[in-house]
Amino acid sequence: MWKLLYLFLTLCQLLCCQAEATAAPVTPQSCSLDCIQQGGPACEYCRITRSDVRKALGFKSMERFGSCIPWPCFELLGNEDPKICQHYVQAPNDVKVEFLNDSNSQSDTIIVSWKPSYYGIAFLRGFQVSLQALGGTSVACQLFLFHRNLSLPTSHAQRVYKSDPFPGLSLGSQYAVTVMALPVPEEWERFYRSEIFSTRSCAEKNGFEQCKNDWYPKHIEVQQEGSAITVTFNLAPPNLGIRSYFSLCYINGRKKYTNIIPDLTTNKTHHSYQLSDLQEGTNYTCEIAANEVDAVRKMFNVHVVHTQKDIINKHEEVGNQEELVSLRKNRLTPPRLLICYSSHEGPAHVKAVMQLGVFIQQHMATQVCLDLWDSLSVAEEGSMAWHCRQIRESDFVLVMCSRGFNQRPKPEDDDGDEDQAYSSDAIIQLIGAEVGRAKAWGQDLSKYMAAIFEYSEETDIPTELRLISHYVLTSDLPLLFSHLHGVALHRPGAYLKIDHISEKGFAKVPAGAALQWAIYEAGMALEGKGQHSLEEGD
Repeated sequence: MWKLLYLFLTLCQLLCCQAEATAAPVTPQSCSLDCIQQGGPACEYCRITRSDVRKALGFKSMERFGSCIPWPCFELLGNEDPKICQHYVQAPNDVKVEFLNDSNSQSDTIIVSWKPSYYGIAFLRGFQVSLQALGGTSVACQLFLFHRNLSLPTSHAQRVYKSDPFPGLSLGSQYAVTVMALPVPEEWERFYRSEIFSTRSCAEKNGFEQCKNDWYPKHIEVQQEGSAITVTFNLAPPNLGIRSYFSLCYINGRKKYTNIIPDLTTNKTHHSYQLSDLQEGTNYTCEIAANEVDAVRKMFNVHVVHTQKDIINKHEEVGNQEELVSLRKNRLTPPRLLICYSSHEGPAHVKAVMQLGVFIQQHMATQVCLDLWDSLSVAEEGSMAWHCRQIRESDFVLVMCSRGFNQRPKPEDDDGDEDQAYSSDAIIQLIGAEVGRAKAWGQDLSKYMAAIFEYSEETDIPTELRLISHYVLTSDLPLLFSHLHGVALHRPGAYLKIDHISEKGFAKVPAGAALQWAIYEAGMALEGKGQHSLEEGD
């Protein structure tokens, strides 16, 4: 009988503890000082205002504490029994910061929650919560006290206590919140818990389109008619109050600035402006942004084609006769070429790929698409999604093959190139699958090409890409040009000589010289890397 009664009481106690653990969070009450001091049951967890403390300590005493509320345990609770404010109480646990939804788009509001420690919980008199901006002097404090007759059981250590809201916190800023268990005797430690947190950015709280500093044009279209270059972009939402924009175009260390003031009475969603005095046959890197401090800039490329037809000199092997042959007339815009590569060989190889893209765009009448030039879109979409879209939208895809396509990084090589290497491998598998599918269905494979630089080997071309045309660069630049534009380089008794694209002539232009030097540096870097690997193997 007694055993059954004991088990019943134990079960009841466990159920009570569980009920306490799952109880709703305890929020502050508005209480009078008399209720707290007399121990009334209606003032279990009370907020103490500055006026309460001023009433207890006096106006002059309050000035010492600035904007923070001090902990006046002795004044409020300890006059009759000083020991009530001296017993050890350990720091709270599980301090958390919760963001509240408010109507102010310029700031954040938080509430702090925590659980009391069960060490000394029977002598717990309250909590003080302080909030301070990191690197600043701004401090806000809240004080919460229990009435003098309250003694909490150990099971209440699972209760969650909450502060009042802390409003008006600057967006995108760091703060430190500290929760102290009261009383706070000077001779004991571990009486508080601090957490550092960051408020939300404007975009996180309000959405990208509602933030002046985070907004940038997402949709940019470049068109050329004759010698006129027209750029069209989407305007910021009217509620941001952005009235002007600017554009910068770069080439050879020079900048061209364009001030843009749209006429919102004619079109509130898009605006077109003209870029003037740009050199023909030149590739510009441009950016556009709202005319605001620290506004995000969107990069785009402008390739200014010649206003006259692209001309190729056709030389006869006998008689030195020349004919003029124009490029295909049915193409209104330059062919779009996506270049894929692996960064596993290091920055020198990546630089060589980038210089190849510059040369092709400037001297081969082709629009080049390269992830290095569109890093913002790559970050927004993700590398795989970006490459999949570019493969769909491009006329041609050129895979610059290297050892990195056949070498996965070792698991212990935990560096920034690992994700890129795996991404490159996945892209090559994707292109290989497309090639295999096109071959199986008898479709044209000319969209896809593979190439290597002189410092690579034919075996660096993956098996999946052996079905498509492959070139060695820079010696096969004329063949690559022929592939992109559908122009035959040879006929019986004659051949085409293309300015700045021959094996020897390409280095006579700045972009070609830069490409030649980048290939040389990449070859030397890979040779040094291979020698280092051999020495480590010894």
